[in-house]
Amino acid sequence: MSRFSLTITLVAMVAGGCARGPVHKPGDEYLAGIHVEGNHALQDSTLTTGLALKRTQKRGRAPDPYLVDVDADRIKGEYVRYGYLDVDVKARVERSGDAATVIYTINEGVRATTKIAISGIDDPGLQQEIREKLPLEDGQPFDYAQYELAKEPLEGVVEDAGYAHVKFTPQIIADRATNTAIVSLAYETGPKCTFGTVELTGVQGRLREAVEARIAFDPGQQYSSSAIAQTQRSLYGLNRFSSVAVQPQKAGEQSVVAVKIAVSESAKHEIKLGGGFGLDPSAYEIRGRAGYTITDWPFPLDTASVDLRPAYALMRDGSGFEPRIKALAKLERKDIFWTYSTGEIEGGYDYLAFEAYTSYGPRLRLGVTTPLGTERLQLRVGWGIQQADFRNFHPLVDEALQMQIGLDETERVAAYTQSLVIDLRDNLIEPRLGAYAEVRISEGTKYAGGNYDYFQIVPELRGFVPLGRTTLAARVRSGATFGDLAPTERFFSGGASSQRGFSERKLAPSAIGEYDGSLRSIPYGGGALMETGLELRVPITTIKEMPFGTVAFLDGGDVTESISELHPTNLHWAAGLGLRLLTIIGPVRFDVAYRLNRKGGMNPDPDSSFAFHLGVGEAF
Repeated sequence: MSRFSLTITLVAMVAGGCARGPVHKPGDEYLAGIHVEGNHALQDSTLTTGLALKRTQKRGRAPDPYLVDVDADRIKGEYVRYGYLDVDVKARVERSGDAATVIYTINEGVRATTKIAISGIDDPGLQQEIREKLPLEDGQPFDYAQYELAKEPLEGVVEDAGYAHVKFTPQIIADRATNTAIVSLAYETGPKCTFGTVELTGVQGRLREAVEARIAFDPGQQYSSSAIAQTQRSLYGLNRFSSVAVQPQKAGEQSVVAVKIAVSESAKHEIKLGGGFGLDPSAYEIRGRAGYTITDWPFPLDTASVDLRPAYALMRDGSGFEPRIKALAKLERKDIFWTYSTGEIEGGYDYLAFEAYTSYGPRLRLGVTTPLGTERLQLRVGWGIQQADFRNFHPLVDEALQMQIGLDETERVAAYTQSLVIDLRDNLIEPRLGAYAEVRISEGTKYAGGNYDYFQIVPELRGFVPLGRTTLAARVRSGATFGDLAPTERFFSGGASSQRGFSERKLAPSAIGEYDGSLRSIPYGGGALMETGLELRVPITTIKEMPFGTVAFLDGGDVTESISELHPTNLHWAAGLGLRLLTIIGPVRFDVAYRLNRKGGMNPDPDSSFAFHLGVGEAF
């Protein structure tokens, strides 16, 4: 037997051994299955996931009568959480030889309706605020999970009304005679309070002034737990502290509440080293990263950093190896003009290989970001300039096309930029409710230092609506450039965060032709863009306490040379499915998309039907 075949045999034996379940000896009873019957409101998987008998089944043991009863109570408890107060669960064990099957028969009964009872609050306006915080209404089917999520906000809304010493006792009372779940919200408010003195420790100098400017309340102001939470968020947002404690002093029933704020400064020096392997439509990459950050240098509230990202790429068209380099130096200052305003100076150098060409050159950017009355509304203004030269053109990008795109001369783009962002999402990482809107405008002009005159606008809108446990998410994004079209300012679409029916950057005007015996599509970008997407995000279960789910999506998009050629009724469409695992670094996702139209001829990436994407974070 050869070494290769022996290896295959050993692997097969190991795999076969792993695939088999526990070995049952004749005469030893074992649990063969767990079944439920009579259930209509809840699925089998919802009722059986996490049962103690699952471990018994996995170990190949006989069902323990005690665990059978314990799991019956667990199933009953799951129904009670959804308001089925009269649910009845009976268990029986059926045997066939050594195999035993546990069967739970369920009589669901009628789901209880909700009745809300608030005590201890005389103010009708405050009562109404409490009811608005509770996602249950009188007469609505009861759902314990929604009640559980609302308990903390239900206490906070009374604290925000000035009652720092409020005692809150929520409970559910089952009235089986009327089939009603009474949500009893009992409050003991105590005196109405104001903020007292503030004691701040752990910081001095200019940084102390920045901390004091971020305290969201003043002595004598009505007490509010939201102001305490806002202060804590704002101080962490300075990115200067390893710990922040904002503690109201609630001893006794005094009407004036003093606050102690204790902060601990984090390390001023940070070094980052890393590396990895990457794959994009044009190359395989080996990547490295080195970074250094120092805070409070050269002046207080300044942060200086350098970031170097070298890579070595094997071009997928067989043309050989290419270096790729992104180098960036950045200086950031907090409170540059007023509290919460941030100024930035960035300078860098790029050497980047794309499908159509390699570009290289320096860049510089100045910018200021500030909120407009609220942290949810942000304005960014700036100026930037970059210079780029081009080399290593793909054979399909001939001299005529190079001249048409502007690759035959040095590019120098300088522009004034503005963007306005309004973020109303309930969660930045995994939103379920709210909206996000952004509009970016760039005015390229020779007066800014460039050799291109253009106007570019890119608006985007996203929305999120909960449908039970499922989330409906939608997005539309467009872009247009009027005037001169610089090579590096062209639009591209396709990829994990845009039109998922295409690989990264593949949806764009392209040079299409025969190369190395096959039909190739080399994108070089366009002057107008439209993207739209619709997703249903459905949770399924948890894996090691990490939520796991699936999505179904429909993406549309197109990129054309000019806005006059862009037709919203003639987009490229793709449908697909994906998996999501919500980890501590955000959702890790895998998506598969199938193109529904415009797959042949001179369309971008012709004769390609499927695209696969692996990424971190939601598509939008």
